[in-house]
Amino acid sequence: MRRRIANLGWLVLALTLASCTQAQNGVAKYDPDLIFGYDKTLPLSSQETLAEETAQYRVYKVTYRSARDQRVPAFLILPKNRGEEKLPCVILMHGLGGDKRMFQMLWGPLTQAGYALFAIDAQYHGERKPSDDIPFFGMYPYRARDALIQTVIDLRRGLDYLQTRKEIDPHRIGYIGASMGGIIGAMFAGVDERVKAPVLLVAGGDWKILMEKSALSMWRDAAKNNPQQMAEALRVMDVVDPVHWVGRIAPRPVLFINGDADEVVPVESNKALHNAAGEPKKIVWYKGGHVPPPTDWFTVIGEVTRWLDTHLKGKPTSGWRDYLPRGNVWRDWLAALAPALTAFFREFAATLRAYLVPAPR
Repeated sequence: MRRRIANLGWLVLALTLASCTQAQNGVAKYDPDLIFGYDKTLPLSSQETLAEETAQYRVYKVTYRSARDQRVPAFLILPKNRGEEKLPCVILMHGLGGDKRMFQMLWGPLTQAGYALFAIDAQYHGERKPSDDIPFFGMYPYRARDALIQTVIDLRRGLDYLQTRKEIDPHRIGYIGASMGGIIGAMFAGVDERVKAPVLLVAGGDWKILMEKSALSMWRDAAKNNPQQMAEALRVMDVVDPVHWVGRIAPRPVLFINGDADEVVPVESNKALHNAAGEPKKIVWYKGGHVPPPTDWFTVIGEVTRWLDTHLKGKPTSGWRDYLPRGNVWRDWLAALAPALTAFFREFAATLRAYLVPAPR
């Protein structure tokens, strides 16, 4: 009898410790189905039209039904001359103020490498941008929280759509998200196991750090002058803090790429997200702010392409050089890519500046 009581005591202790560990890791704090769940039998009612075409790929404009009667605008980019094999697909998620064309400079290289691509507009972005100018991460935490939840569900419905396409291998779906797209991706990949190898660029977690220290935050004065308002905002936003969800990605691998002097998503926030993630994970730092310096652009692209090829194709490459067109046209291709790459990072920086310095009324 004593042995049974002792064993029962050890069992209770073990369960208690396990529960505490889960709570510390953020795994068990919220029920993902209650926050990010949706009616999986709801018809997608998808519509597709050919939007544009190049010598290398076709772009289809797609819309589909999501939760709360939303119609989600998206692009599906398919390489030409792909053969009969089903393609790995990479979901591309833009940052704050961007839209589904943000990663357009990668469409050529990635389709050249044999990937299909899929990109949506986040809630309040792109074609879904409202007529008013209320900032996405302004002083309305319920609005920001609901928009993040909506976008995660929209991405999950996007996975449902991709599973209907005969060209796509549903077991080889990756993700690249930058800034806000990385924050969303930590939650999206955390609650949906269909995402196999997410890449989270210049992303972070812990809303307290972001609200108090980010150069984009409108909450810094409130943190000093109205701590009660700040505390309420943090309570509201806690459910969409990626530190509670990123740990659920494991045992799937995740790649983090961050700048060591980021003023938009501070290093403390980067590390909070890294620390909350499980293994396997890879963390890459470049020297610079939220936008990588030109000297590191090809380094960042190399890390991303090696990651995708390793985890979605099962064959590591030597990086971006393997994405060059075959034959003697690579110099022309690189000459065309360099301006596009420059334009991408300049546009990214300009979008951030627009939030830092609001337009005069």
